[in-house]
Amino acid sequence: MATTKKTHLWEKSRFFFLTCLFALTTAFFAQYASAGMSDANSDIKLIQAAKEGNITEVKKLIAAKADVNAKGEEGETALMAASVKGHLEVVEVLLAAKADVNAKVKDGSTALMGASYKGNLKVVQALLAAKADVNAKIKDGSTALMAVSYKGNLEVVQALLAAKADVNAKDEKGITALMCASSNGHLEVAQILIAAKADVNANDKKGGTALMFASSNDHLEVVHTLIAAKADVNAKVENGATALMGASMNGSVNVVEALLAAKADVNVKLKDGSTALKVASIFGHQEVVELLKKAGARE
Repeated sequence: MATTKKTHLWEKSRFFFLTCLFALTTAFFAQYASAGMSDANSDIKLIQAAKEGNITEVKKLIAAKADVNAKGEEGETALMAASVKGHLEVVEVLLAAKADVNAKVKDGSTALMGASYKGNLKVVQALLAAKADVNAKIKDGSTALMAVSYKGNLEVVQALLAAKADVNAKDEKGITALMCASSNGHLEVAQILIAAKADVNANDKKGGTALMFASSNDHLEVVHTLIAAKADVNAKVENGATALMGASMNGSVNVVEALLAAKADVNVKLKDGSTALKVASIFGHQEVVELLKKAGARE
């Protein structure tokens, strides 16, 4: 559990971006240029103009009957390209021209997911007003709320929650938005998710909880917030590890103190018999060792 660190969440979060790799659009156009095809069709030009925020060209191409829902190599549309780049005026023009607000690229990402991940609040609001599916998922089950919770953009989180984003949705690994925020230490995001009834004791498929992620990454304020919200301080992952073990392994003195104060089991054991004390000793965290012994830890 402790070794997961941030990589566990970011690995899952290839998170959309495939989606946000709208650099693929640029590569697509470079392909045409290298082949001497300087006059790409109007549909492809529209995607490029949207990406660049060229509102004059976008309007011109739409007037010339370019398909606003045409897709590039990875399934990206002009609306997606503009949304990821934060070009609000282009987004509004495309929506007025009946661009599909819920179109998806090959991995399932949408314009809303891209705009949310990039923190483009006004674009997010425009897409939501146009009935973007706030709970759409990519192929691994991730949602816009998970992505922006990982990034820590409070205003976008608030906008998604106001639009009825599922605060307890899970991806294929069981990860929730609260776990994402807790792993990265985004205190205000964690607080607003909890206020929106996020399950503080939700488990991922290995048994991990938001408290474990926060503890393993030394996010003391988030740890305090989760404990105050009744997070189970003695929850275990499948190998028997707890939040205390993760904090002990990392030498996170203040987190260890907070967990002990919340009645963490100081003598809980992994399946191989290891305790938090043994783990702290192996990694040379003497201050943690002394704290654990004072709390009654045994070898």
